[in-house]
Amino acid sequence: MIVKVVLPFSIRQHFKYIIPDFMRPIIGARILVPFNSKDVVGIIIDFYKTNSICQLNLKYAKSLIDTQSLYSPIVLDILIWISKNYHCPIGNLLFSVLPKCLRKTYVLQDMMIKWTITKKGQTLDLNFLKNRKKQLYALQTFRKTSILNSELKKYKLSKFILKKLENKKLCKIDVSNNCVLQDTCHMTMKKKFFLNKKILVIINNILNKKCFISCLLTNITLYNKTKFYLGLIKTVLFNGKQVLILVPYIKYINIIVMFLEKYFNISIYVCHAKLTNKQYFTVWWNIKNSKYSIVIGTNKSIFLPFLKLGLIIILEEHSLKYKNKNQYRYHIRDLGILIAYKTNIPVILDSNTPSLKTLYNILYKKKCLYISFNQYHTSDKYNYKIIDLKKDKIKFRLSLTLINSIYKNCKNKQVLLIFNKFSLLFYILTCNECAWIFTCFICQENIEINEYCNILFCKFCLIKLEKPKFCYSCGSLSLIIKNIHLEEVKNNIKNIFPNIPLFFLFNKNKICKNTLNQNPFKISLPNPYIIVTTEEIVENYYFPNVQLIGLICIDHYYFSFHFRSIEYFSQFYQNLDQLTRFKKESLTILIQTSLPDTLHFNKIYNNKYYDFADKLLSIRKNFLLPPWSCQSIIYAESIYSEDNIIFLNLMRKILEKKSYEYNIFLWFIGPYHSVDLKNKKKFCNQLLIECSSRVILNALLNISIDIINIFTISKRVKWFIDIEPN
Repeated sequence: MIVKVVLPFSIRQHFKYIIPDFMRPIIGARILVPFNSKDVVGIIIDFYKTNSICQLNLKYAKSLIDTQSLYSPIVLDILIWISKNYHCPIGNLLFSVLPKCLRKTYVLQDMMIKWTITKKGQTLDLNFLKNRKKQLYALQTFRKTSILNSELKKYKLSKFILKKLENKKLCKIDVSNNCVLQDTCHMTMKKKFFLNKKILVIINNILNKKCFISCLLTNITLYNKTKFYLGLIKTVLFNGKQVLILVPYIKYINIIVMFLEKYFNISIYVCHAKLTNKQYFTVWWNIKNSKYSIVIGTNKSIFLPFLKLGLIIILEEHSLKYKNKNQYRYHIRDLGILIAYKTNIPVILDSNTPSLKTLYNILYKKKCLYISFNQYHTSDKYNYKIIDLKKDKIKFRLSLTLINSIYKNCKNKQVLLIFNKFSLLFYILTCNECAWIFTCFICQENIEINEYCNILFCKFCLIKLEKPKFCYSCGSLSLIIKNIHLEEVKNNIKNIFPNIPLFFLFNKNKICKNTLNQNPFKISLPNPYIIVTTEEIVENYYFPNVQLIGLICIDHYYFSFHFRSIEYFSQFYQNLDQLTRFKKESLTILIQTSLPDTLHFNKIYNNKYYDFADKLLSIRKNFLLPPWSCQSIIYAESIYSEDNIIFLNLMRKILEKKSYEYNIFLWFIGPYHSVDLKNKKKFCNQLLIECSSRVILNALLNISIDIINIFTISKRVKWFIDIEPN
């Protein structure tokens, strides 16, 4: 018998090994095989029998590590599909979703040790152990239930105490491989709730079909949304199935857990990136054996080995956090829909500002259903004010109107200043001799310069200038491009507000514990205070005391390289009220812009997201932009920029030739320098490809990858493909 094995390396291929007759290989199990001069742990993905192996130049496998697959059949199919559809190394991908200890030769049998009570322990008089309280507690626990090694911490037991009971023949160890953990929890309700007829009808329409269905839940009041989810989860649990709730940020998990524990008397577990390796292994093992009925987690929880998954709920489905930023550029929302399709279960997409792709699937493709409660969810409008930067003076990116408003309100209110990441950390042109900095002649603010082109640009006055050849102060020709560091940003803001306490939230790892107020995601500071942060970080926390928010440099979304940037800003703005969910008072938002009369922004400010989305979809249709077409980007990294250009140009020529053969039109941009990827030691370049069909584009990419692997240039460049880039 010959097995196909993938290894934990960045290579897009599998290896064949001969299995001795006494071994029984299992797809999805680990195996120890020789590779070069070492023994490496691999995963079996396929095997087949052959009549003669004497003529094959193959090595023999050393040993089988597992007696059962580490993946559920659905998860294994999904991972293999990801490697083909997203063009990433299958070996690294399969190992990346496993607990860290299972990436080596750790044997799962240790987790299957089961401690049970003996006949002597059942009949023993408890007064015999009255002076040994820990042993007495352990014996009383054993009389109620048997305990696995993984549950010792849960019952507050130690192996040292259990060994003492074992020596007295009061308990014993069962190491049988058939010791599989079963669901011990029976579904009971702590608190009853009643559902109206509309909600019951919608729940029955979703679950009674017993097949795949994708639904969007939006424009609904919090009361009806709560009732709907409670009824839906209750029905799935009573059918003896598991529920997976996906969230983009860890801060949502504790709130959902506390809410569900009020109603359901059942085990609820969480899975997120901040779990230790041991904690994640325990979660993985318990879910594999169907212990927990409700799982709430972030991206990685989609790959847990569920046995009886009955419902998937994806909260904030529009969030960018669902897109993996590693070399495996898959989207968790798409994978959740695909898993639901393969297992014939419903998936609920929940968002007050659904992505344009989801709206496209509802309005034009009819792939997703819209859940309607015959009501209109009218959210309260923000108290916003537009600050026209062309009519106002500016002091380090802050207008005088905003500065005065902060001084007036800071006595009673806490202020949150949200900078755009790309506009906060920018490049300027300065003289190497006299340190003179080029500033705008209208607003006197530092003029930005793009790192890769010779154009000066003022984002406040919207003026473009060619890069000067000499310093206007001293006449020197030594002009350099300098990056504004965080320390300079902090010092400039401190000079503007010298008497007001400032809190800079630029690094999540350096937050003072006193500001968290017993909640790791709740920033609680004494008033008055000014919190300065960026959009990427602010979404990870709650700010209950903030009542005044300043949005700085939002014009970056209009001048961004990404055509989706306006869509992302509208979603961020509409969900600003979630930052202060502990506060009932309405927010006051001050918005700095040089484009105050833009039609898009006016719809966003007035909470007309769906009007804005409809307009944006029609514009994208006119220009054949996604979701009306499909885009992919090929990234290349190497020490020498010339190698990247050669590789990407070769890839472009192969794709062009194959597109002519199949009579398919492809549109290319590049290769050019990548703004998304930045590596100080390597050069990064990219090639953008657009096609009318994603299926056709993936087929052409697969053909081109097989061809380009023949050339040696593909070995000198580290490359990967981003399907549907953000």
